[in-house]
Amino acid sequence: MHDPQQLSFGGKVQALLALGRIPLASEVPLWAIYGCLLSSWIFQANNPAIGNGFDWIAATQCVLVVWGTNISINYGNEYFDWDMDRPGMVASIRKDVEAREKVARDFKEKADGKAPGEKEVAEKARKEFGNEKIMGSSSRIIHDGTFPPYVALACASFIQVLILAMILLSRGNDPHLSSSLSTKNTGRFTPFRGVALQIGVLCTFLSQTYVGPPLRLHYHGLGELVSAMLLSPVATLFGMVGYYTATTGRSIPFSDLFSTSASSHSGFYLDSQLWYMLAAYYFYEQARILIMHIHDIDADKKGGKITFVVRIGYDNAKRLYVILNAISLAFFGLLAISFGSGTGSLSTIGSNTVMLGGIGALLAFALPIIVITARSLFYHSPSNRGGPDVESIIPILPHADLAKIVSLQTLLTPAIMSVVVLAATR
Repeated sequence: MHDPQQLSFGGKVQALLALGRIPLASEVPLWAIYGCLLSSWIFQANNPAIGNGFDWIAATQCVLVVWGTNISINYGNEYFDWDMDRPGMVASIRKDVEAREKVARDFKEKADGKAPGEKEVAEKARKEFGNEKIMGSSSRIIHDGTFPPYVALACASFIQVLILAMILLSRGNDPHLSSSLSTKNTGRFTPFRGVALQIGVLCTFLSQTYVGPPLRLHYHGLGELVSAMLLSPVATLFGMVGYYTATTGRSIPFSDLFSTSASSHSGFYLDSQLWYMLAAYYFYEQARILIMHIHDIDADKKGGKITFVVRIGYDNAKRLYVILNAISLAFFGLLAISFGSGTGSLSTIGSNTVMLGGIGALLAFALPIIVITARSLFYHSPSNRGGPDVESIIPILPHADLAKIVSLQTLLTPAIMSVVVLAATR
């Protein structure tokens, strides 16, 4: 349906930024920063080269890659989901047009018999109402004729090209990779070597094919599984290996990810404590991803998007949400026990008491959200519809609000844990 918005240049920029959902892409860079902080403190004893303060240039490069890729994916998803979103968007646009026409008729009726000045005020208000459509849905601008759909793909491609240019520039300034830099005292080491580069390339491919071709993972029941892996544990790991590579100049081979001590080829390692941490974050994130898609089951079925949640159904998804959080809590428990014993790479950061307190603070913040979400899911379950209401002190929220609170939960988690790491080093 053609109903283009009359936007100023600034309004068009704002609309395009909203299309990329840039604020919602902030979780991944926070995980990457967290990984950089871990790397800077865990490995400084074994590698004095990275003990000279936090390297913000190295961290910024890692963050820009994951953040930019996430924004690029958001734009790409808008383009490749266009056909599926079209029926719902047309219906929404038609409702807006009808509402605007009704307002115009009402203003016309009220304006009859009024003084000229009052008519001008009424007409101005009517026009302003007609332009206040951008707030309804960020996707609308490529469905109502404001922008053609390919603009979303162009934005995705442009951002990905900028990321590639930054990577090439960074690698070109690395004395290990550029013959023009004759000594290792010239230039800066790049994060984009070895396993860090391999992780980046693989994750970019998987991310871009989340909705886009050739894999279209989200349409075949794999999108939720892959995105949960990439959003927190892999983003954290990328921050760790990228920062380590940039600050030591050592390229990490893939095999060192499974080394448990600093005697590895590069000096980088992941011991059991770090694996407990990454596992806890993975199941924690996977639970959130279920909530983000559970309310779309009916719409996804109609559109032919057979997501993981569509495959297992609502009732199984609500049970899986509880199970995933229980597994995550078990890994947090193992992590807490390891802090109690004082062994492990995370224990070298600083005060184990502060680290334990940080985990406690995180769970004190997350557990109420988990309980409220689980209670609401079971209440809204199709198998429970029509059943008696049971009084409870636990509030029941609609699906739209559940998506907001679990997103806030995982958005703040890396920020909280980053503060904990900094506090433990004091």
